[in-house]
Amino acid sequence: MTEQTEITAKQRSFQYQIWLMLIVVFGVILAGFLMVPKTEEQRLAMMERMGTTNQGEIVSPTVDMSPLLASIPQGEVPKWKVVAVGGEGCNQGCQDVLINSRQIHMLLGKSSGRLERIYLPSSADLDIIDLEELKAVHPYLTIHPIENQALSAVLQGSSADWDMRDTRYFVVTPNYQAVLFYTQQHDGGGLLEDLKHLLKYSPNR
Repeated sequence: MTEQTEITAKQRSFQYQIWLMLIVVFGVILAGFLMVPKTEEQRLAMMERMGTTNQGEIVSPTVDMSPLLASIPQGEVPKWKVVAVGGEGCNQGCQDVLINSRQIHMLLGKSSGRLERIYLPSSADLDIIDLEELKAVHPYLTIHPIENQALSAVLQGSSADWDMRDTRYFVVTPNYQAVLFYTQQHDGGGLLEDLKHLLKYSPNR
């Protein structure tokens, strides 16, 4: 009788262990499903909370750039964007940024088709910018003049707001959300690594 009682106790203990293991496994799976971000913005917000290895500066809060970009024709599949803005008359710093972004675009290899490059010069500077030369040097660059006031209004209150005297570039999601920005002091290799990471883990629309 005592031996049978001991066997029953061991069986119950074993059953409890199995149930505990199942609860832990299914709990982890459920937590994973609940934590998976559904959009690029949610994913970047989660990365910001948990700590990131991104090389650029996070735009906080995320900025909607559709007022500046929505009028630019898009293909059937919306693309990620590297958007260069600021600078006076596309000076040498601006030229360096555009060349850097062109090289980075090429280095993306097979993922380059998921990215487009856009330059937003100030409409007030158009008379001192040689647009034909820019188009010749950067044949795949979309040039779309804007009013500086419109850019200031979009960036106001965000971590990306600045005086626009120097040129910066932004990483913008396919639905026009600016999530990272880079100054001329940032290493171009950092932008490349960030783009590779974003393209790898974002939906291929």
